[in-house]
Amino acid sequence: MRIFTGKKWRSGFLDYHRNKNEYRIQVLAWKNLEKLENVYHTRAKSLRLLINYFPVVGFHGLFTKTWSRLREERRNEKYISCGFGKIIESADGKIFPEGELVGFVAPLHPALVERIVLPEELIFPVEGGFASDEKIDKSDIPEISADTILHSFFDKKEHRDAWWKDIRGWSIYSGMKISKETRKKLVDGLKKEIKNSEWLKFQKIDARNASRVAETKGQVKKTSSNAKRGILFGYGNYAKINIIPYSKPFVDIQTVHEIDPTQIFLEKRIQRWDSDPFPRKDEKYDVYFVASYNHTHIPITLHALRQGAYVVVEKPVVMDYDELNELEKALRKSGRRLFTGFHKRYGSFNEMAIEDLGVKYGDPISYHSIVYELIQPEFFWYNWPVSRSTFFANGCHQIDHFLHLNNFSKPKDFGIKLLQDGAVEVWIELENGASFTTTFSEKGSLRVGPRDHVELKVYGRNVKITDAINYQSEDNHRIIRKKRIFKTDSYRDMYQKIGRRISNNEEGDSIESILISAKIMLDLEEKLQEMKGWGDKYKRAKEKFWSYFK
Repeated sequence: MRIFTGKKWRSGFLDYHRNKNEYRIQVLAWKNLEKLENVYHTRAKSLRLLINYFPVVGFHGLFTKTWSRLREERRNEKYISCGFGKIIESADGKIFPEGELVGFVAPLHPALVERIVLPEELIFPVEGGFASDEKIDKSDIPEISADTILHSFFDKKEHRDAWWKDIRGWSIYSGMKISKETRKKLVDGLKKEIKNSEWLKFQKIDARNASRVAETKGQVKKTSSNAKRGILFGYGNYAKINIIPYSKPFVDIQTVHEIDPTQIFLEKRIQRWDSDPFPRKDEKYDVYFVASYNHTHIPITLHALRQGAYVVVEKPVVMDYDELNELEKALRKSGRRLFTGFHKRYGSFNEMAIEDLGVKYGDPISYHSIVYELIQPEFFWYNWPVSRSTFFANGCHQIDHFLHLNNFSKPKDFGIKLLQDGAVEVWIELENGASFTTTFSEKGSLRVGPRDHVELKVYGRNVKITDAINYQSEDNHRIIRKKRIFKTDSYRDMYQKIGRRISNNEEGDSIESILISAKIMLDLEEKLQEMKGWGDKYKRAKEKFWSYFK
């Protein structure tokens, strides 16, 4: 498929995945309505920024992070657009049959794509007259050759009433419902946009020699005899700089599933690419790495466990109690085949802390932290209702670390408070006598990304860990030890240790550790949800998301 990105009409991209409830449209005309900012975490190119990050991540970390972010520039260029085209693949319901001319609104896409996949909520029929309020008058649409696409680039100077504002950043993965009222606004706005646009004056993009629809490309040809065969879901920055390079000596990641075609342009390290968010029925691998949207973790994880494969899944492992119950059943049957991506479990400071605090593993270690996470961009997927709260997505790191240091002693009591500035305070008490407190906030400095200050305490001794970089232990008389590492070291250590264990056919995380860590986070999230007055927002979002895929 061809996409207009980086100011050029480029070929070689995968097509968007189409599920059974969506339609694939051959684009005939496309008009950019608004360039979307605040969709992803982006930073201005700055020498000062590089200088700030160098002592935090080191030369290698700085190079890989910078190179990864530069490769995401095409992904970051997103628009809301509208246009018209022909249905070339129909949904199972066939409300719009193949060959039908339709109008559409594209809420989160590049400047122009050759083919687009949309649900029926964003597609509108084109017929003569106005027999229906949702029909676009065919007389407003010019005759266009099938080998040409009319394209109007985004014009900041053109005054518009932003009739599309209610679907900024919308995605079928978001769990957000497009109401009848919103659809009415969209069709009214689209009719006016099509009627008032001078389509034949738009730029003519060459659409000849179109490639066949392809949601996959490449095939697995080479298999390393010494490494397990791996598959990755989600090709974001984290996967590029951590999962793939650090797992490489132990797992040969042969296939990557990534839903955004602009993410995989000119990538040569992977043999096979797929835009499907979930495993294909015939796919079977030794190791599944799951770094996709949080609410897609559990179906991929269950698929892998039922195959008897290993799974390395990023946090959170589950999103609700039903998923936790499903996971427990699968783990009891498959055994310890799951590793959770909590990097703090693997940090080199852990062994130092146990030694310097003068305790045995499992003895009570109290844990107190102040955590600052980056505020999420307005249209970033963490803000989708199906993603739950940002505390649930990010606050789990310190809680899991506390549980890990206490050998996953069970929580006996806990509490959570939502402060007036949006910060969250949490306390937990464990059966072994350890206590935990944290303040989680999205207020603070962006200078070097997320920050955290942790103190580990027993009687007469204390350990301070700042930003997962600086370590200092002391007792009543002296500083016992100081140590400094790079922030990226714990990610390297995690994937290398996990990879080595998988390579040696060793067991994954204990089932109890997975369940205890996930359960306390769900308990806290449910209380926070009540405090925020969200009601059943997550439940409705989850149902809406799955309505497209089941």
